[in-house]
Amino acid sequence: MSRVRVLVGTRKGAFVLNADGKRDHWDVSGPFFPGWEIYHVKGSPADPGRLFASQTSGWFGQVIQRSDDGGATWEPVGNQFDYATETGTHQWYDGTPHPWEFARVWHLEPAPGDPDMVYAGVEDAGLFKSTDGGQSWAELPGLRTHKSGPGWAPGAGGMCLHTIILDPARPDRIFAAISAAGAFRSDDAGQIRRASPTRTPRSATACTGWRCTPADRRCSTCKSTGT
Repeated sequence: MSRVRVLVGTRKGAFVLNADGKRDHWDVSGPFFPGWEIYHVKGSPADPGRLFASQTSGWFGQVIQRSDDGGATWEPVGNQFDYATETGTHQWYDGTPHPWEFARVWHLEPAPGDPDMVYAGVEDAGLFKSTDGGQSWAELPGLRTHKSGPGWAPGAGGMCLHTIILDPARPDRIFAAISAAGAFRSDDAGQIRRASPTRTPRSATACTGWRCTPADRRCSTCKSTGT
């Protein structure tokens, strides 16, 4: 019979829930990291035993944890997230310029074919990548340095890159969503980005000067008809 696993992050730690295909009974492990806010827990499609977790605390800061045995044991891995280039400013809540500052990791997305490769979406919005199982992190600055970046402003939870989607059929295609800048797509493994088809070019945050979408509506700002 098939098995089901649910990875849960809460304000008071992480939990791993397991059940058979009927889901009549759940075995609950945890809490792991009790008292810590867990922004995301994600397993590797290439190695079900490898899990990554992002924990954060207003007192102790940000920590990335990794398990290689399905959550039975954990160890901290690399936690250095440095923007690759000069950051400049983005807009603050009141519309004034505000410097980019790393706060925490909101999203972890392991690659489908390599257990050592994992992406991280952070606040302030940036996309990072590790190729050594989370021991070290390097920014893919094409997103943060997008020409629309200085106009981005935070949502209620901060200016966070909260969602990363990897296309299993096209390894170089990455989708990323930022609060409150919009959704973006890369077709070159995160090097250069453009407005995603999930946004309409009539939105001020969707039009970035790259070729906007959808193709059947003309963007009045960048004069693009889309692709």
